[in-house]
Amino acid sequence: LPPTAFAHLHRQAAALNAFRPRLNACCRHHTPLPCARRVWMEVLDGFCTDEFGVKTRQFHCCHRRGTA
Repeated sequence: LPPTAFAHLHRQAAALNAFRPRLNACCRHHTPLPCARRVWMEVLDGFCTDEFGVKTRQFHCCHRRGTA
């Protein structure tokens, strides 16, 4: 990705890069689906925190709460 004007894509890529190794660990967990859901929510929460930390329009899913 170019170094400027694509920060939102860098944040999205960073979230996916953070998710992958943690998801792999869930595959070896005794309850993989709840583990994967928890990891996804943690990564998504971190992504949304980063999104709200900049003065651009946030990704649409970051405006949802709870199970939405």
